Amino acid sequence: MDAFSSLCVLVLFIGLTYSILKKHSFISIIYLGSILAIEMIAMYGKVNLFLFSISYYIHLFFLGYYILIHFFRWKKPIFFCISLLFLIPMTLSLIFNTEISSYQSYDRLFYIFSIIILLIATLFRFFDGKLILSNITITTLLIILFYFGIDFIIALTTNYLINEHLNLVGWIWLFRAFCLLLFYITLVNLVWKTGKTL
Repeated sequence: MDAFSSLCVLVLFIGLTYSILKKHSFISIIYLGSILAIEMIAMYGKVNLFLFSISYYIHLFFLGYYILIHFFRWKKPIFFCISLLFLIPMTLSLIFNTEISSYQSYDRLFYIFSIIILLIATLFRFFDGKLILSNITITTLLIILFYFGIDFIIALTTNYLINEHLNLVGWIWLFRAFCLLLFYITLVNLVWKTGKTL
């Protein structure tokens, strides 16, 4: 787990450094910087359950921006207004979801489900011939969809995974850590290819 966490931090650090050097868009740099900060806090912090809510809102915001602005041609002011409404689940979770023994990840499920819907909608537009995507973009979307599909299933049992003995559930957390690393590698690759146009 420590090795995977360190690799995640390394991948994000390289991605962030490259984005800064290449003068990518502000939103790309903020996204990678935010996720890197969250990963480092998760590694060294004592209580990090609240990071689930924050990180998944950030993922939804960025991926939503990428998909809705570039593929669905939404106007930016409309996107930002709707993004403010999506802060509500995260805010409620941070206020009321404070006990580890009764921790539930309803907001995380909501954000993951929203990301999955966006990814599937994009792929449907491609298969219907309404959207032209390169093979690399399709592969990227499928890998991201795979990660969030797996993570949605894991999120359903978050309370059990947190409170059960690590010997029983450790392999699940290890598998998630591997999938998370794969997701970050894919994400950094996506930002490198689209960073200047976001």
